[in-house]
Amino acid sequence: MEFWLHVLNWILLLSILGVSLNLLLGYAGLVSMAHGALFGIGAYAAALTARDLGVPFPLTVVIAVAFTTAVAAAVTLPALRVHGEYLILLTLAFQMVVYGLMLSWTDLTEGRTGVSGIPRPAIAGSALTTPTQFLPLIALVTALAFAVGWRIGESPFGRVLKALRDDERATLAIGKSVLRYKVAVFAISGAVAGVASALFAHYQAFINPFSFTLDRSIFLVALVVLGGTANLLGTFVGAVLFVGLPEVLRFLEARQDIVDAVRNLIFGGLLVLFMRFRPEGLVPEHSRLGRRRRPVTAPPDVTGAAVIARSGPAPDGPALVARGLAKRFGGIRAADDLSLSLSRGKVTALVGPNGAGKTTVFNLLTGFLPTEAGAISLDGRDVTGLAPWRAVRAGLARTFQDVRLFERMTVLDNVMVAIPDQPGERLGPLFLAPGRVARAERENRERALRYLAFVGLAHRAGDVAGALAFGEQKLVALARLLATEADVLLLDEPASGVDPQWVARILDLIRQCARAGRTVCLVEHNLEAVTVVADHAYFMEAGRIVAEGTPEALMADARLGEIYFGTGRR
Repeated sequence: MEFWLHVLNWILLLSILGVSLNLLLGYAGLVSMAHGALFGIGAYAAALTARDLGVPFPLTVVIAVAFTTAVAAAVTLPALRVHGEYLILLTLAFQMVVYGLMLSWTDLTEGRTGVSGIPRPAIAGSALTTPTQFLPLIALVTALAFAVGWRIGESPFGRVLKALRDDERATLAIGKSVLRYKVAVFAISGAVAGVASALFAHYQAFINPFSFTLDRSIFLVALVVLGGTANLLGTFVGAVLFVGLPEVLRFLEARQDIVDAVRNLIFGGLLVLFMRFRPEGLVPEHSRLGRRRRPVTAPPDVTGAAVIARSGPAPDGPALVARGLAKRFGGIRAADDLSLSLSRGKVTALVGPNGAGKTTVFNLLTGFLPTEAGAISLDGRDVTGLAPWRAVRAGLARTFQDVRLFERMTVLDNVMVAIPDQPGERLGPLFLAPGRVARAERENRERALRYLAFVGLAHRAGDVAGALAFGEQKLVALARLLATEADVLLLDEPASGVDPQWVARILDLIRQCARAGRTVCLVEHNLEAVTVVADHAYFMEAGRIVAEGTPEALMADARLGEIYFGTGRR
């Protein structure tokens, strides 16, 4: 019986580690190969302070958490601007360096010999020495770890993490500081790993570097992926599978090396099969198992543009002015002494042939590209050089040609995540002011449903965004843009690639936005749509504004027609 209780304890410990990695990998989409190293750092911190300094449990847990949190946050700093395989390589290098130090720094870690004599924790004067005695403590801590993971994952903070996972560029475009969330989630992940590592050290009463190898990191990644990313129940299922199966195989009447080979063959085969036929894991993100699904209720009636009406008096003068913008890509001038002005409450169009630099202008205005010269002012404030998320906070937001929805999130969450200043996006209020967070969440849910009702998609609120038709995705992108509460809206080809009925609907919504006081600038190749919706237009060629006026006047200019179509208009 003690043996199986030991197996259960080990499952629970790995579940805690799995929660810490799932926050990184499943929710934020950040693949770390350094969790074995974090596990070891926390274990050595707890073991050495308990044995050599006499620090009692649970203070050793606090010390382990402090070490792993600080180290995880420090590892993030060089990783902030790398993605995908580069992040994997960086964390892999960290894992190997830490493992090498554990082996070679014998004065501290005692090398291959390991650290023995780690004191067992005592509760109410009774030392915990057997799996049976440890089980209530480990089970309680596991429950707390899952509660913390669930609170984070299902909160506005977790919603931003999922947005970051699906599309980092789009996350910037809705006003979220990607760097802040990366540091925060690495630190949280490290803290949870620190709890597991301290419990492990006290439970085993002995540690050596071989428990914290690269194999451990790979093992944890496989556990999370096979169990199910962004679903904590999947983490527990993965731990049961990865711990329980090897223990069952121990009872085979075969040599241990053969059993180990069979185990690795089974795990490898399962990993290949799951990646091929069920990449979302045993318990997928949107599975009803392990989560409470909130019903999506219809919002109150929404009349016209009332839901997006600008609050307060509008400042005088144009909403946005750009002067002398310049940008080169090698020898190509994508923007060349470019100046434009967007009139408040009007629709302005940027038209011109492919390669004229229209999208580059949007990137310069919103901070996705730095301008080499010139200045940008928004409501009279200088916003030149602002980071994209700061530009959104200032009131300047944009969409993309390729829509860039958060495809694994629901339609409702796509819109809710864009609402600014949510208290649940900060860890302090999330844990210390749950009532305030819950009230704000109800209000923001209602606001998001109103935006969806405005674009006619409230009935699709509970659907996964990636399953929508392209025209519907365009409408969700518009609703998400409106949810940022920006006054100046830059729409990059909003009517491209959709059927005529969708075009008419999108253009009507754009006009309603302008009538509600929003300032709209659009890049569009559908010249008929430009004529219908735009009050003013700029014609671009080779990074320069070569003409401006009403859309009808520009369309009637034979010279511009020759530039646009490559031949004289007939």
